[in-house]
Amino acid sequence: MSTIGSETFNKNSLNCLGDTKSTLTRVTFLSDVSQCRSFLKYDERRNWHWIVSTTDRGSRMIITTGRLTAWFLLVVSVGANLAQTTGGGRKAGVTVTPTEPTTVDEAALFAFDDVSIPFAENLVLTMHAPRKHPNNPVLPMGKRGDPDEFKIDYTGTVLRHAGKFKLWYIAVSHGGYLHPSSGRDIDFSAWRIAYAESDDGVRWTKPKLGIEEFRGSKDNNLIGLPEGFRGYNAVVLHDPDERDPSRQFKMLALLTQFGRYKTSTGKGAYVLLYSADGLRWRVADELLQPDGKTIAAETLARMEGSGIYKWKGLYYLSGQGALASTQDIFGRYVQSVRSADLLRWSSMPVMAFARAAQYRRPSKPDPAGEADNVEQTHLGVSAWNRGNVLLGVTGMWHGTGDWNTTTHDLQFLVSNDGVHFREPVPDFVFAAVGQDGRDWDVGGLTQGQGFENVGDETYLWYGQMDQRQGTFTGRPWKSEGGVGLLVLERDRFGSFSIRDPRKPGGFLTSDIALDKAGKVWVNAAGLSAQSSLQVELLDRFERPIEAYSGKNAARVERSGLRVPVTWPGRERIEGMRESFKIRVRFEGDERSAIEFFALYLEAVP
Repeated sequence: MSTIGSETFNKNSLNCLGDTKSTLTRVTFLSDVSQCRSFLKYDERRNWHWIVSTTDRGSRMIITTGRLTAWFLLVVSVGANLAQTTGGGRKAGVTVTPTEPTTVDEAALFAFDDVSIPFAENLVLTMHAPRKHPNNPVLPMGKRGDPDEFKIDYTGTVLRHAGKFKLWYIAVSHGGYLHPSSGRDIDFSAWRIAYAESDDGVRWTKPKLGIEEFRGSKDNNLIGLPEGFRGYNAVVLHDPDERDPSRQFKMLALLTQFGRYKTSTGKGAYVLLYSADGLRWRVADELLQPDGKTIAAETLARMEGSGIYKWKGLYYLSGQGALASTQDIFGRYVQSVRSADLLRWSSMPVMAFARAAQYRRPSKPDPAGEADNVEQTHLGVSAWNRGNVLLGVTGMWHGTGDWNTTTHDLQFLVSNDGVHFREPVPDFVFAAVGQDGRDWDVGGLTQGQGFENVGDETYLWYGQMDQRQGTFTGRPWKSEGGVGLLVLERDRFGSFSIRDPRKPGGFLTSDIALDKAGKVWVNAAGLSAQSSLQVELLDRFERPIEAYSGKNAARVERSGLRVPVTWPGRERIEGMRESFKIRVRFEGDERSAIEFFALYLEAVP
């Protein structure tokens, strides 16, 4: 036997690897995969892991990191063709890898995620809209003389850090509109970035930071930016792994005015800023050109954004599509750009999401505006990274061809590859605009970057933006806005229930791999002795694994947000050398009462 790192391999397997020194930098050493099932994988930190399979049915992965690997997407290893030979040689092959498996400490398999749970029988999916908090807006506009006296625009961020909820938002004073009564001429010199904080995410304060001067006083909640910086999008990240304490917080701000600075393109752009405390910011040093005043901005398009997330080592900035060639055809759509370091961004954006109706738009825009009379998206996707899956919210634009009647709700999306998003249920309204004359959130809702599980509830913060005013309508600008709160029972975005109670029902997950052991929980309602969930494990060929199936199957009869699944004599899954699937059946005479929301798997030593 031979040992590489912490893993032990059969000597015969090592022989087919060739020069082991060269294998650390490439994966092309699979010259004879008919005998060798070993190859390399690296994680988000660029650490290499040996991955080995001992099966004779093709290459499969066992991740050697002591963490759980969720097999939710197609994975194919790079190698030679296993099936075809020509004479004494082996025919070369080409293998395409759309994505790698996702390795996480805990995976969440939601009912609405048809990649994680692709197979179901006699079940119906129901999506659940959150309720609006009765104290909305939980962050209202300020009084006369405050930086946010006229409008609050929540195209910002909520983070949970150091025991507090921290909120960055756009504060607009009366000077933000030169002619508010006529609905013309926005002046971004009065659009500033402000800060609020909360102990519970519901009751917010606007601390007097004493940093930025506003109308002759620093007694306000404006954060410190380079003099003259103004804009209207601000997505903030906290990076606990950053070695430089002055860069622990990172912000991408869509700026339109730059004071003594300028961009290399001469136009507005997203600019990366660093901060030690999230309150005092500076331009990223790497972006400044030798003159100390010009900010490199060629690689990041100006697009109205609302979300940023990190997925498998890459950052994605999500916004409203800005490519004229695509926008002319589809209208407003979700566009994403990506970067490894937040500094250099790909010149190839991706159309991450568009609604079904957008594919039926005329191929050429109608000058009279008829083509705008269609369902579209609004801004980008605000995304919540749950480890193995992204949950997202974007705008649901109801175009009418007349801005005086255009509105936009919020819709719910999901992604398993970090690139493309989809609707679990098409045209499901996740959060609807308020009623004119009664509610604060009328006309349109906006999504910010803010999601948290707080106790037994899930919080999502949102904003208000009414398109039925201003430049395109001739109507006066209204003083409005704020930050509202949407609340769900924890993780209960969508649920499976029995379609026909006279027939059996259940579902089967995609492949899952465990290095060592794992614990399982369910989030479900309506369970009892007469309405239970039977949980079994199957191998990757969907054959029952005796120790966890049949008479040894787990049975869950208690409702809850996180109820443990235990098998007879076993509180966790152990000894799984191959990937497996989880099968859940809805059992009992009262099974029609069951609502299944999610299944959680945690890797344990």
